[in-house]
Amino acid sequence: MKSKILVIFAALACSTAAQAADQTWTFSFTGFYNEGSQSFDAGYSIGGAFVGSDRNGNGSLDGSEISSFVVDGVEYANCANPGIPYFSCGLSDFSYHQGALKFGTWMKSSDPEGFVSRGSVIKTYDQEYRYLVTPSGVTDSTMRWTADTRFELTSPVPEADTYAMLLAGLACLGVAARRRRG
Repeated sequence: MKSKILVIFAALACSTAAQAADQTWTFSFTGFYNEGSQSFDAGYSIGGAFVGSDRNGNGSLDGSEISSFVVDGVEYANCANPGIPYFSCGLSDFSYHQGALKFGTWMKSSDPEGFVSRGSVIKTYDQEYRYLVTPSGVTDSTMRWTADTRFELTSPVPEADTYAMLLAGLACLGVAARRRRG
């Protein structure tokens, strides 16, 4: 009887630990309407990755459940400065549920004198807006999501600690089975 209880306890402990382990998803949105050229650009892409886990067990992720969110090489969840003076960024919105990803990001930077500045704002299913301000003028671009924008998401890639927990759980089950036979 004790061995059955041990097996059940080990299985529950391992499944709970595995659920809390961080996983990595990669994504891309491809094909946008370019407002500047007033045409659809099938090759334009916005892509990145996010890392997190469903800590509250509700079947979705929100901003508090992710540890990293990268779009086009910029880390927005922790706003890591890539060595650019006067740089700031942020993740204004994030949700992931059953293959649907929604997010909002912003980024801005400038030189110390303020002669050159650039930035971007991305809001999924709406637009990506980028701007560059220089002494010679302002350039900007707006790319809009359309019904033809393709979304691709790769399945979560388990982190190394997930495999360690799996092995530990199998070891626990093996010990319990061996005790049961003895």
